[in-house]
Amino acid sequence: MNKDYTKYKVDQLLNDDYFLESELHPTEKDQQFWQQLQQENNSLAEEIEAARFFLRNIKKISETPFLDAGGQKELWKRIQAANKQYDTRKKRISFLKITASIAASLLLLLAYGWYIQYDQKPAIDYEAMIESIPHTDDPSENVQLILSKKKKISIEGKETQVEYKEEGNISVNSQEVDIEKEKKEEKEETQSFNQLIVPIGKRSSITFTDGSKIWVNSGSKVIYPAKFTDHSREIFVEGEVFLDIVHDEKKPFIVKTRRMEVTDLGTQFNVSAYDNESNCLVVLVKGKVEVQTKRKRKSTLSPNQLFLYDNASDKNTILNVNTQNYVAWKDGYYQFSQQKLDVVLEKLCKYYGVKIQWDDKVGELTCSGKLDLKEEMDKVFHVLQEAALIEVEQTDGYINIIVKH
Repeated sequence: MNKDYTKYKVDQLLNDDYFLESELHPTEKDQQFWQQLQQENNSLAEEIEAARFFLRNIKKISETPFLDAGGQKELWKRIQAANKQYDTRKKRISFLKITASIAASLLLLLAYGWYIQYDQKPAIDYEAMIESIPHTDDPSENVQLILSKKKKISIEGKETQVEYKEEGNISVNSQEVDIEKEKKEEKEETQSFNQLIVPIGKRSSITFTDGSKIWVNSGSKVIYPAKFTDHSREIFVEGEVFLDIVHDEKKPFIVKTRRMEVTDLGTQFNVSAYDNESNCLVVLVKGKVEVQTKRKRKSTLSPNQLFLYDNASDKNTILNVNTQNYVAWKDGYYQFSQQKLDVVLEKLCKYYGVKIQWDDKVGELTCSGKLDLKEEMDKVFHVLQEAALIEVEQTDGYINIIVKH
């Protein structure tokens, strides 16, 4: 970047294409550039933070008619005139005093000029959408693909695949699906979404048109746009997914959950965010991701790191781990290394949709090995008995696990 930003003021930053692009679609390189400038120049750092304050507020504006070019030009003149009113030595105080008088003009100008140019819309209420999706606790159910047109496709099989073709077609288990295509002259007023519902005991995968692929674990739900925008790729997950993302700096891939937001920075990673569990976690296999919690705290992970978030305490921990223990499920098996049976049995409850009872003595036992999820449940428990000192009893619809005597 050859431009000298050291003497830029708020109004100049807000009229600078590179600054605006960096804020709306930040790349790692952009973030490092502005961070370095802020560290080297305290005065510029204040101007940058002030400009960001306005941009954050833009997102709260509801839709209104777009200002024409003449109106924008007049507003900008008023903003520039107002900016000249504050004294450089008391810049911060004066800036706050004039904020109220110019904020409306500035926000309108930015929101309906540059901001609309990049197709920004109000925040999407994913949680409301997820609440309307049926529960996935019946292992006899098929995987359900619900298209934006409310067409529902029932997909048979324990492991299913959904693939979106560049020409707009959808393939399910390698068979093209007959879908109603929209007429070119018809444009939807709002962005539409597809939903993938994976019940207990099943797994699925989605391949998007850019080549990015996600694997969806048992008892999970994924919401994603029928078509990604030109400037972002965003999905919502309740449950567990593994992602292999084709990286695009200008079009970040974002995974949202109820409590976290994970941004891909060139990556293979796993996200587990079941609503009925006490923890959420992100495991990075390759590349880099940025994790942001509800409280806006950000963490960047390196390969072989686990981000563990406690939902109740709102605290997070980063650990070094063997990632295969967390992502092997996508290949059809669970892998454990000196893992407590508490964790193993919880996973089997979730995967097979069965009720398992065990006491603290059983839960504290550890085991290592692999469990093939393609096998029937009885065979899996037989293998588990070989790996740990336990006995399995089935009574009254429950599976009881006791310590072997």
